[in-house]
Amino acid sequence: MSLSLAEDHIEFNDITLFDYNRSLEETFSAISLNEKFLEQKICELEEFGQIREDLYWLTLARLNELALLCAGNYADNFEFTAAGDLLVNPRRILVHIKNRIRPVTKKRHSRITDQFKNVASTRGEVIQWLKKETLLEIKKEPLLPYLYESLKNSGYMSQEYLLSTDKRMKQIADVVVLLWSLHLPDSHDFHQWLQHTTQSEREFIKSRLCNFDKRTFYDLGYDIYKNIQHEGYKSNFLS
Repeated sequence: MSLSLAEDHIEFNDITLFDYNRSLEETFSAISLNEKFLEQKICELEEFGQIREDLYWLTLARLNELALLCAGNYADNFEFTAAGDLLVNPRRILVHIKNRIRPVTKKRHSRITDQFKNVASTRGEVIQWLKKETLLEIKKEPLLPYLYESLKNSGYMSQEYLLSTDKRMKQIADVVVLLWSLHLPDSHDFHQWLQHTTQSEREFIKSRLCNFDKRTFYDLGYDIYKNIQHEGYKSNFLS
């Protein structure tokens, strides 16, 4: 959509978010979505601050859409660890140990009992030591719960959009559980397996996959640009 930034009512803050959103579209379409990219773009937006709250939250919702798209693609393609990182696995957990000043960062993709296996001779003793001597602190939530809670607590987003986000997060989790239960090593074997199932089984499995698209991402962008261009424009994504 074309937008003239020379109009009198368009402020500097609007231009900043306009440029950020245009850059977001250009960048994400040229690379593969991943957690690192999403974290970087969230940090960039948060550095602007809530310069225009309505546009800020619509922009954060666009990042939420990219995170859902990314996690859904991971789930559909048997990349369960990557999907779990976005959905349930905290980005950073600190282990506070008694009588130590500085906490230890938990290794993200390993069991805490393996990380501290040297403190005792058996796994049971390690577990007891962890219970008595340590306290866990979630320093950084997974991205999807973080984005959802931020949007929910903002007071700006519509209930319909929040329900849609919650529904899709649950769908990602359901797809991971469903595909994991098939005990297939990867998506290639999954497609091979589908060829040898009945039509009803194929239709059932395929109907449960995420298959998310970018429509809402672009709808949010349209509303942002319209809001900048036309003072008083109200997005349906806002409460």
